[in-house]
Amino acid sequence: MRATFTGWGKCVPPTKLTNADLEQLVDTDDDWIVERTGIHERRISHVETTDLAEVAAHRALAAAGLEPADIDMLIMATVTPEITCPSNACVLQERLGAVNAAAFDLNAACSGWIYGTATAASMITGGVAERVLLVGAEKLHWVMDYWDRSTCILFGDGAGAAVLEPSQAGDGVIGTDLGADGVSGRTMVFPTLGTRGRLSSVLDPFQHRLHFDGQAVFKIAVQGIEKSVRRAVDRAGLSLGDVDAVIPHQANERIITAASRRLGLDPDRVMVNIATHGNSAAASVPMALTDALDSGLIQPGAVVVQTAFGGGVTWGSTVTRWGERVTPLGTSDAALVDCDETVFDLLAPNRDFYAPLHAHSPAD
Repeated sequence: MRATFTGWGKCVPPTKLTNADLEQLVDTDDDWIVERTGIHERRISHVETTDLAEVAAHRALAAAGLEPADIDMLIMATVTPEITCPSNACVLQERLGAVNAAAFDLNAACSGWIYGTATAASMITGGVAERVLLVGAEKLHWVMDYWDRSTCILFGDGAGAAVLEPSQAGDGVIGTDLGADGVSGRTMVFPTLGTRGRLSSVLDPFQHRLHFDGQAVFKIAVQGIEKSVRRAVDRAGLSLGDVDAVIPHQANERIITAASRRLGLDPDRVMVNIATHGNSAAASVPMALTDALDSGLIQPGAVVVQTAFGGGVTWGSTVTRWGERVTPLGTSDAALVDCDETVFDLLAPNRDFYAPLHAHSPAD
């Protein structure tokens, strides 16, 4: 018995932060951003992480033809939780009415979806769960310094979800690789949501911001993805030539291109939606997976690789032999509440908070 994907869906906030908008905030331009990242726009959420997760979850359940009460486990991967306790998964369980589901959060940063997929598949094959709802959701803009052009251009908000169920037909997750390197963890850090230090009602804008070493991350990411994909494919008893579709974490188009080249993959087999989504951490792969299915990249019986790297440093890959169904069984009318603010309104709290760090910056 294997765990196979039976439903999928995503939630993209309506408000766009375009490169033209960023030109009004920091010393940058569209050509500079696109050349270095491949990103043209990203989404900024006017609601909370769990609100995004709820919409994506309803869409994935509808695609699987299931009701929330049919789920017996709910896993939520996020690095931007609303609160620590109760878990965001438990809050989501209440909202959905998934009364029969165990629920917990999982944090492996941008690798969270891959770690979550491996966990869900193991729970199903081990007989612990039968139907698992896996969600990746992020509100990354909340921790961004929109005076810092090296980081604020990269990240966006969103959510993706999938349902996994048992299959005896030979389809499902057939290979997995997970790994971490805590020594390199300092290359990507934001301590805002931690307990380090003393209790205080005042946050320090210098400490509570993303610390990101882009050059080190690039090298770790390219090498990590290549090695992880090779291990996962090997464990599935396949070769890279057997792979029909690759759904990578959408961190940077240059990283995706470099890793794909090292693996010898045809670019037409690699899903890339970073141009309109940016880097959305744990939500990245499931949103790309949904787009890959909608675009026809994934066909019945296809061998699909999902791969990611993230803070920690973490990495992981899964190999799935897709089932016969690549279209949803149903749709959901779940949607976010309307937004009556501009993108500059949504970013104003971040700009105000981090302004003291840039009081003498030429960009001011």
